[in-house]
Amino acid sequence: MKIGYPNNPRKDVMDEIKWIGEHFDFIDFFMEPDKAYYDVIDLNAIKKALKEYGLDVVGHTAYYLPFSSPIKALRETAIKEASKCFDAFHKLDAEYVTVHANWPPPLFNAKEGLEMQIESLALLIEEAEKYGIKLMYESGIGELDNYTNVAKVLQALPKLYFHLDIGHASLHGRDVCKFIRKLHNRLKHVHLHDNFGKEDLHLPIGIGKIKWEEVIKELKRYYNGTITLEIFAPRDYILLAKKKFEEMWKSL
Repeated sequence: MKIGYPNNPRKDVMDEIKWIGEHFDFIDFFMEPDKAYYDVIDLNAIKKALKEYGLDVVGHTAYYLPFSSPIKALRETAIKEASKCFDAFHKLDAEYVTVHANWPPPLFNAKEGLEMQIESLALLIEEAEKYGIKLMYESGIGELDNYTNVAKVLQALPKLYFHLDIGHASLHGRDVCKFIRKLHNRLKHVHLHDNFGKEDLHLPIGIGKIKWEEVIKELKRYYNGTITLEIFAPRDYILLAKKKFEEMWKSL
């Protein structure tokens, strides 16, 4: 098991790498505006810094790319932007990259949203393969991001891997452990943070209502890969959360 942390894309990338490199095994590289997008970063300098700190890279594209927009031109543009990110991630030696669930506005039903999403994801997989990248699908925070719909997406796209965001999978009364048990064969990456079941708060573990002992036991049964602490808090709290998670992982 390796523990990582994401860069804040609104802050200087090199400063973020330095802190992450001092405390974590890998960087979950959030390639987003305004300071961490492919068109403004210095890939050579970043690659040098990653090597210096011995950091691996897991790629992460912007969650707000409109892959399921009812407007086809917007979907096509989103795919082109993602492809440019894939090129940059390839140059940073990332093997796995996350793309996110995306749904059209409520005027369109879930079936239509799935169809648009799957169509875009199929094209994204083709683009990623050009750069030797494997795509992971991270489900979102809405009610449509339930187990049934996630399973339908993965069933339709055998080359797509699953990125489990434990905080997202805990919203709306969903059963996180079901995602782990049923989808562990496709699971390649995990995001970890807490909430109270209604909002996506990205709290340190133990602050919210997620039953961490149950979740970690189930996760350990099936998974031993990369885990990102996607906790948005002062750095001292992040490091305390890391220590707590490591202790729970060893003891449970």
